[in-house]
Amino acid sequence: MKIKYDRVSFSYKSTDALKNISCEFESGSTVLIAGHNGSGKSTFLKLMNGILKPTNGSVYLGEAATKDKRISELASRCALSFQNPDDQLFAATVRKELRFGTENIKGDDSLFDPVVKTLQLRDHLEANPYSLTYALRRLVAIAGSAAMNTPILALDEPTAGLSLREKSFLGDLISLLKSMKKTIAIVTHDLNFLLPFADSLLMLAHGEIQYSGSRDGLFTRDDARALLTRCGINYPIYTRISKALDLDKQCFNAEEILDELIKKRAGAAPVPTSYSQ
Repeated sequence: MKIKYDRVSFSYKSTDALKNISCEFESGSTVLIAGHNGSGKSTFLKLMNGILKPTNGSVYLGEAATKDKRISELASRCALSFQNPDDQLFAATVRKELRFGTENIKGDDSLFDPVVKTLQLRDHLEANPYSLTYALRRLVAIAGSAAMNTPILALDEPTAGLSLREKSFLGDLISLLKSMKKTIAIVTHDLNFLLPFADSLLMLAHGEIQYSGSRDGLFTRDDARALLTRCGINYPIYTRISKALDLDKQCFNAEEILDELIKKRAGAAPVPTSYSQ
């Protein structure tokens, strides 16, 4: 499902959180929303699923304007996993937590088992979510939103508090949802981990767009480093390495760098060898 923001502004009383935001994300794409704390990222997601309504402008999920729909109506289009999982969890068991959203929207529950398997939650289904570690609670909150099987999934800082192993589970889930052509919007500071999954980027600073476009398009810009700094984001390590190695393409993980190094070596001229008699 396509997402469109048309000249959207939002204010908390006298504070402008977002200012004249216009952007579009194609159906089935994965977009990363990044920026410094207070840049408007979480507000952006809450406008997407209707928790907040624009002060000015319109947000569209498909052809539907969110300001014309109740939150309950939008829940079948966009599921949101909150930045703090403890703001989301409430059921007595993990199983009930993961079932609640789907039952609430009278949705298709076919993603329940794949999500449980992918996030390695099978052994925790009968546990009370609040008996689990913070990282597991985050995975449960993400699982509850993903299991709703909505066309759009919005995740707010999903890697926060996760170990590398747990991040790999999340990566497997994102890959699964991408293969199903879900539209995924992710607020994050963790570009190092999430860039390989991204199709596009939205960079925010002080409630205004600094960049909206393709992932690769950002890192071919001469001012990419300055733009990221302006948004409070560190330059990603793998793109830094690929530039330092003068590779032919931007790389976003270690595997891509290795592949490019192998190609570069294979294409290099052979070293002359002399033999003495």
